[in-house]
Amino acid sequence: MAEPSLAKECDALCERIAALVEEVLADSAAFLVEVQARGARGSRVVEVFVDSEGPLGADDLTKISRETGFLLDVEHAVEGRYTLNVSTPGLDRPLSLPRQYRKNVGRDLRVRYATGEANENAEIVGALLSVADDAIEVAASGEGTLRIPLDDVVRAQVQLPW
Repeated sequence: MAEPSLAKECDALCERIAALVEEVLADSAAFLVEVQARGARGSRVVEVFVDSEGPLGADDLTKISRETGFLLDVEHAVEGRYTLNVSTPGLDRPLSLPRQYRKNVGRDLRVRYATGEANENAEIVGALLSVADDAIEVAASGEGTLRIPLDDVVRAQVQLPW
């Protein structure tokens, strides 16, 4: 099953940047999570969030940043001056791709999901037990195990232990 392209709807600039980042990541274990661009022409900030199912260190991020910046400049993808920030999403950002869930099996998640009843959402906090291409399984103490289709997940975030 193909993964969703980006977590958020991007405008033409974000889509162009995402395509260039995908070229940079083509031969690596890293994958694109999200691209954000803000600010006005000539003073934009471009944020690229990448992740990996394995470790992704500072050297990896530096290489991705350097190669992405080179492509953005060569392709004139961003008009005028811009600042490029490449980082991992961090634990405080919501999970958006199935690959991100796999990396967090065993951790506690807070998952808000659609119940199927007229715009109703429910929430569960518990350990992520497993991830399939179409669903996750979460075990909450006292509530048992719940299988949630990924299409029903409204927001999922790793719960920090402190």
